Amino acid sequence: MKKITLYFFIVLAFWGCKGERKAQEALLKGTFLQAGKNSTELLAVLKHFQDDPQKFEAAKFLIANMFDKISLDSASVLESQPFYDLLAGYIRQNGKYEDTEIYYYLCDSLKNQYPDSTVRVAGQYRLDNTFLSARFLIDHIDRAFEAWHNAPWKDQVDFEDFCNYILPYKSGNDYWGDSRRYFRTKYADTVSRFANESYISAGKCIDDTIKNNFQQDGRFFDKFPFMRPTTLRNYASAQLGTCIEANTTVISAMRSFGIPAVLNFIPYWGNSNAGHHWTEIIGEPSKGRYDNEQLPSPKNREDIVNDMFWFKFDCETLEGIPENVQIRTCRTVPKVFRCNYAIRLDGLASIAPTGDIPHLFKNRGLEDITDRFVDCADIDVPLDEESLPDEFAYLCCYDPDNISWTPVAWGKVRNKKARFEKMGKNIVYLPAYYRGGRIIPSGSPFLLTRNGKIEFLNGCDRIHPEVTVYSKVPFRNHCLYYAYVLLGTRFLAANRQDLSDTVLLHSIDKIPYYGQNVTVEKAPPSRYGIFYFGAENEYGFIAELEFWGLDENGNEVALKGKPFGNPGRYGNTAQELMDANRESFFYGKMDDVGYVGLDFGKPYRITRIKYHPRSDDNNIVPGELYELYYWTTNGWESLGRQIGRDDKTLRYSNVPQNTLLRVHNHTRGKENRIFLYDNDKQIFY
Repeated sequence: MKKITLYFFIVLAFWGCKGERKAQEALLKGTFLQAGKNSTELLAVLKHFQDDPQKFEAAKFLIANMFDKISLDSASVLESQPFYDLLAGYIRQNGKYEDTEIYYYLCDSLKNQYPDSTVRVAGQYRLDNTFLSARFLIDHIDRAFEAWHNAPWKDQVDFEDFCNYILPYKSGNDYWGDSRRYFRTKYADTVSRFANESYISAGKCIDDTIKNNFQQDGRFFDKFPFMRPTTLRNYASAQLGTCIEANTTVISAMRSFGIPAVLNFIPYWGNSNAGHHWTEIIGEPSKGRYDNEQLPSPKNREDIVNDMFWFKFDCETLEGIPENVQIRTCRTVPKVFRCNYAIRLDGLASIAPTGDIPHLFKNRGLEDITDRFVDCADIDVPLDEESLPDEFAYLCCYDPDNISWTPVAWGKVRNKKARFEKMGKNIVYLPAYYRGGRIIPSGSPFLLTRNGKIEFLNGCDRIHPEVTVYSKVPFRNHCLYYAYVLLGTRFLAANRQDLSDTVLLHSIDKIPYYGQNVTVEKAPPSRYGIFYFGAENEYGFIAELEFWGLDENGNEVALKGKPFGNPGRYGNTAQELMDANRESFFYGKMDDVGYVGLDFGKPYRITRIKYHPRSDDNNIVPGELYELYYWTTNGWESLGRQIGRDDKTLRYSNVPQNTLLRVHNHTRGKENRIFLYDNDKQIFY
């Protein structure tokens, strides 16, 4: 392996002094060296096409850039195959899932029959150049050229784009030898409608068609973790995965019709958890650049960066939401990368001599395309300590899952400064080194402002006399939506089984900000308590529902009862109304009755209604224990613990200004975000 690594850096020397063509020749030799015994298969491919100049160049491109690429060994994940066979069979019979719950039911039913298949396996990976056969590669190259040459838009795609975005046999860490046949058969009718239009229109139709049927459900794999990893064939046939698998499926389908496509991704959102992947059709016009500011989000607003909005809906009023609570509509973008098949010789994986770099940057095809989508700034960041020889520095975004920082950009160090190019604005970053698999902070966190200026967040002598905290995370517009749709819904009571004698207890006329405690005056004794949503909405969401009333001794108690009415959906049934878990929720659709209620068994005089809208449960809850932290050179320091107040806030005195803050709930839940406190508001990043 050391010999191969040394050879790779000889490649860089060729690239620097003799151009990219010489570099490709050197890469080709490096791939053969890494392939070992399988190099005879690769050589057979070149010999097969030696009399066809264009296919010969394509074969050299494909093999040269195979260096270090890996694919999943399907034999290592066979235990979960019965589950994918069941799902794929359902799709063949029905075309798509009838609803989003059916695949949960199917896999639940199979778990009892195959208990040994539910042990999670890591999956084994192999270097592509050590096992791919000449037969596969020759057939693949022939079919790629056939797709390109026979496409109505052949003349719109040049040879370079063909090699980079149609020819590759994979766009992730797996390939499927029969994928071109599969997709051309499945989507032939879809694409044929665009014979007289551009390939961009055809590509968008493929993207929409696949994603309208493909269930992108990370929650599913939390429940069935043993079903990952698996093969592209399984994801595509079962039409189930995360956004990565959905997009690798889309890209494979587009390429099978001669449409140039590639996987783009955001390594980590600037103000939210995790990252995001999407498909770019090469040649698609730009929609402008995103300035990382919060925008109104009506349904018809088009994303500048894919999936930048948490949720889109038209909100006609904010009455009920506290004035000092900011609504966060948009995710912010620090970096956008493209996952090329072709090796980027200017990437960190190619120029870092030790290889001790974060996992993100080990992808040799990584290309920074941030400035195509986002307003950027090039910045020089001072570092607190000297770098080690041949060391690079990183800018990190906050990782709330681990209360840590995750690298999103790298820069070269010179004289205790690092240069970072194409950085998304309006985001908080932490400069750091990466040593022995650990992020080592190397300076103060800073806000890169909308003007591209660095504002260090290292505290100051001034303090905030009082800080009012409403939430651990921003109030995002999907939570606003779930509360907003409760407007006009009603709580009723009845005594008769047919509910013909219902009386109104309470009508929701303002957006309920998290948990509500409603006093009911002069209600008649009633056996049934009802949440009615049907007249106003197609569906109803509510997380928790409690009816309180007077017992035989005149004491106010929580009334126990059996749920009735709309049963809800899989995992979101009427039982979730009473499970004391504010994150679970009831979800009822009007294809059933428009209400859900509790049968108390006998009449009670209802005195109070306590309910929680569906939410992420990150508000300040009265009675729960919280702790406020601020960032220092030694990491997070506590500003003390407090019990949540009755007004759903925390109040802290003498909090340092110009410093990062975060809140932790010690009673339940771990979700959190960093924030600054300005003008009596939490400004989350």
